[in-house]
Amino acid sequence: MKKKLLPLTLALLGCLALPASGDILIPNGDFSLGGTGWVANSGLGEQPPVTFATDGNLGGYGTVTPNGGWGILVSPTAAGATGAGYDLASLGLTAGGPVTFRWDSIHLGVGNTGPSAGPVGGMKVEAWADNVIVDNTGDQYDTLVGTGATWETYTYDWTIPTNAQKLIFVPLWAPSANTATVGFDNVGVVPEPSTYALLALGAAGLGAHLVRRRRR
Repeated sequence: MKKKLLPLTLALLGCLALPASGDILIPNGDFSLGGTGWVANSGLGEQPPVTFATDGNLGGYGTVTPNGGWGILVSPTAAGATGAGYDLASLGLTAGGPVTFRWDSIHLGVGNTGPSAGPVGGMKVEAWADNVIVDNTGDQYDTLVGTGATWETYTYDWTIPTNAQKLIFVPLWAPSANTATVGFDNVGVVPEPSTYALLALGAAGLGAHLVRRRRR
């Protein structure tokens, strides 16, 4: 009996394996695998760079240092590449539905000298279908939390185009032509309520199944 229940139990636990925050990160959105899946464009991108003793994200993080006034990272690959982008379903999203993008950012000073007061990085997300871009969020910068010298979470709400199939994530340099390095970590999305509902139903179903099995 126990052997029959084990695969079912493990399958459900795998579905519940969300980050502690409950958010869904894109593959290597926490930079724990270095630069895997990320491409630097213009500005220098390091994954992971120096981890500062004061307020560093020890699991790794990415940085953007503007070069010629701008700099970005791109995931999963350079825009325009065949098959580029993450399938909506892999992020628990649906075309035409709402989404909240999330990322952590910090100001690391001119020359990447360490946490200091200043603006942090923003985010742009592109929607693609059949290898053609159909829309994008534009460059989005959330309201600065505190001085910018600590890791904080920033978000942006958007409605996914009805014809979208995939998304490309583009972390942005600091605004206002700032020349400082900014750090990025935990890039992903906040799941739709329906995603949580499905997980809850799955957990309830497994619980009921276990109870029935024990009574036999």
